[in-house]
Amino acid sequence: MRRTFTSVICVVLSLTGCTIKVDETARPVPDNERGQLGEQSTGDEATGSNRVFLLAPAAVDQEARLRSVRRDVPSDAESILNSLIDGPNSAEREAGLSSNLPDGLELDSARLRGRILTVSVNDVFGELTSDALRIAVAQLVATSSEIDGVNSLRLQIGDENQSWPIGNGQNTDRPLTVYDYPGFVESSQPAYPAIPTANS
Repeated sequence: MRRTFTSVICVVLSLTGCTIKVDETARPVPDNERGQLGEQSTGDEATGSNRVFLLAPAAVDQEARLRSVRRDVPSDAESILNSLIDGPNSAEREAGLSSNLPDGLELDSARLRGRILTVSVNDVFGELTSDALRIAVAQLVATSSEIDGVNSLRLQIGDENQSWPIGNGQNTDRPLTVYDYPGFVESSQPAYPAIPTANS
């Protein structure tokens, strides 16, 4: 009788040890414990070591800002710029990211000489407003600046130098840098904490 009682106790303890407890509150599930549902998306994934700059969603009273997103494409200038020209993928579109580059834009060539990347494209910029053109050029400049060895971008149409708007709205025909577009790129720097005052 004692042996049966001990066996029953062991079975009961082992069964209660195998139960799953219900969480009283929500908790995050670590990435390595998550299951994959549905099909994996394809196309220009927002992964990799290369970056392109897309237009971030902005409130009505805010200036448009560029946000960098990752691209898993070869590291040469043509591949990276073509990925930018292709625009946001479906997940980025759902997140509100967009591009000011005009439809039909095609990359003719991208040549690095010294630290200046000379990019020639077809002429489809005429449909853009002056503000949209500044943002589109800023997208190309910011993306080019992330390419290894590039300090500035000379943007041409059909291999001919052009004059392009910089951040303050003035036009220039010199090579462009990210410093020509101050405040156009979102900062990844968190907001600074408030400075304590004597009354706090």
